[in-house]
Order: sequence, then C-alpha cells, then structure tokens
Amino acid sequence: MISLFFNNGYAQRSRARLVGVWQVNSSTMADAWNSNYRFYNDGTFKYTFNQYDDRGRIRAAKGTYTLKGDTLTLKIKTRTERVGGDLVGGSPGFQQEEIVLDGGKTIEVKQKNTDPIELTIEWFTRKGVKGFKVQNNKYYLISKDPRYQDS
Repeated sequence: MISLFFNNGYAQRSRARLVGVWQVNSSTMADAWNSNYRFYNDGTFKYTFNQYDDRGRIRAAKGTYTLKGDTLTLKIKTRTERVGGDLVGGSPGFQQEEIVLDGGKTIEVKQKNTDPIELTIEWFTRKGVKGFKVQNNKYYLISKDPRYQDS
C-alpha cells in the first residue's frame, strides 16, 4: 500500500510536468494554432492538427497519457474528422494552399486500434521557454492551462 501510494504520487508529479498547451515549432500563438498537445491533470490529452491546414480531414485526437521517465505513452480513444464538403480555390493572401476543403461537418469517431503509442521525450529550455522534443518535432509550452483558447 505504501509503495502504491508512492508510485501514484510520482506519476502525478511526472504528469504535472506536462499539463498545459504545447505547440509545435513556435512558442507564440498567431491567428491560428500549429499542431499542439493539450495535456490535462486527469491523465487525458487532446492533439489538434495544424489549423492552417485547410485540406486535412482529421482535426484532432483524444485519449489518455502517461509519462514515466523519458517515455510518453499515448492511447488514442477518439478522433475528430471532417466529412463532406467541397474542394474550392483558396483565398489568395489568406490560405497557403491554392485548393482547400470548404464546408462539411465534424464528427467524433471511436478509435478501433487502441494500442499505445510510445514516444521518447527530451526536455529543453530555449530563451526561457520550456519545451520537449518527440521524434523530429519540438513543442513549446504556450500555457500551463490546457483549456487556454481551446477551440
């Protein structure tokens, strides 16, 4: 029982290190979000794909996470997808792509494959901003509140 309490306390402290909004490639927010993780204190997460991508159908993934040492484990439970819509010309000066997806509706899809995704995480600090690297991506802490400007 004491061992379980100690391990649970360690897991909570470890998890607390991740709680917040972490954005890929930038420590500042512009008019839309780059891909980002939102880690919540209850062990859940939301990964939102780049909001500048006006063609992608998968918009977000939600699930649970654990952090043990330098291993981040994600279990995806649902994903948010955009269905329907039409391909149209992008707005010059506003959208990066010349052909974009317009319209459609957003639906929540239960993930069939719930095998854990294990990522090795490396922590860093750049110009006073905390960050972590997984695979080839660097994520910067935008806010310690995972609900910060959530859309």
